[in-house]
Amino acid sequence: MEDDKTKKQLLKELKGLRKRIVEYEESVSDKLTGLHNIRHFLILAEHEYERAHRYERPLSFVTLGINNIKQIKKIYANEIVDQVLITVAERFRMSVRTVDIIGRYRDDVFVLILPEANLTHAKKIADRIRRAVSNAPISTDSGLVAIKVSLGVAKITVNTPNLSALMYSADKAMKVAQERGGDRVEVG
Repeated sequence: MEDDKTKKQLLKELKGLRKRIVEYEESVSDKLTGLHNIRHFLILAEHEYERAHRYERPLSFVTLGINNIKQIKKIYANEIVDQVLITVAERFRMSVRTVDIIGRYRDDVFVLILPEANLTHAKKIADRIRRAVSNAPISTDSGLVAIKVSLGVAKITVNTPNLSALMYSADKAMKVAQERGGDRVEVG
């Protein structure tokens, strides 16, 4: 009899723990892509920035923007746009190291923090991401959709006062890549 009560209590506690895990995951993840939402990403990125700054370690930041997302939105239904964003996120995730931190920044903009990556390494990673995301059309319920992305890369320096400045440099470089026709990596 005592064993049945203990078993029921443990099952009840396990159910409660599972519910709390789901709630936590929903609070830190972008619902569509499963990547870190921007709030959680910024907490993790700030931690990495502080560590790199304190110990004078390399750290790079990448911003990825989908060049033709406005055209895709005009042509296709929201479900197709969502399929494109999900696929971009998955290809992005598959192109980076497990220690790298990826987040969804805005609707069509993704961000990446690269701990222990100098600028040369970060540019190689960014170009690998560009090829993985852009080289093959995305299969959707409405057929194949071709996309092109632009990436901006920035690294921490002794003159980088905070994470916001690092992000700004990468975002500015991404915009330069877009202005130069897209499907490229630029350094900020």
